[in-house]
Amino acid sequence: MKLKNLMLGFMSVLCVLCFVTGCSKEKLNEQEEEKVKANCSVEECMKKIEVTNTVEEINDIIGFESTIDAMIGSDPIWKFDSKNWISFKTSGNDNITIQATIDKESLKNDKIKLPSSSDLQKDLNNGSFTYEELVEKVGGEGTLTSISKGSRSYTWVDKTGQKLGATFNNESGKCTVASYR
Repeated sequence: MKLKNLMLGFMSVLCVLCFVTGCSKEKLNEQEEEKVKANCSVEECMKKIEVTNTVEEINDIIGFESTIDAMIGSDPIWKFDSKNWISFKTSGNDNITIQATIDKESLKNDKIKLPSSSDLQKDLNNGSFTYEELVEKVGGEGTLTSISKGSRSYTWVDKTGQKLGATFNNESGKCTVASYR
């Protein structure tokens, strides 16, 4: 009888643990459904979006409607999943920035060789560089992560997870800011 009660107690604890930790079949299905069906990946959608697009036009490009996420702000956001989204930020006189948040693990590239921060700073101080020059220097294309009327920002992630972000002026084509994160 004691063994039966012990086993019953053990099973009850397991059920409670499963319930508390969310290992139920419904929870697993929710996590699978978390990823939204879109017309393109975040990276591909960013290449198609222009800063002059309206929210409605971006809805059509992406393939689903934006929402508002109070945790992130009051601007429209397109959540592809919990680690990847595009946001539409407005400030002042129609200053719009369309920004992608992308899981850096998906951007890792074994071919990318990032320059040292001192070399990067030296290049910035010596008249800067263009996107194409940086692509040649690091060994691969960056991922477009932000567009605005005045600039475009790209991100590179090397095989170790080191992340370089660089912003290029739309008029001059030159890098204005570069930083490691």
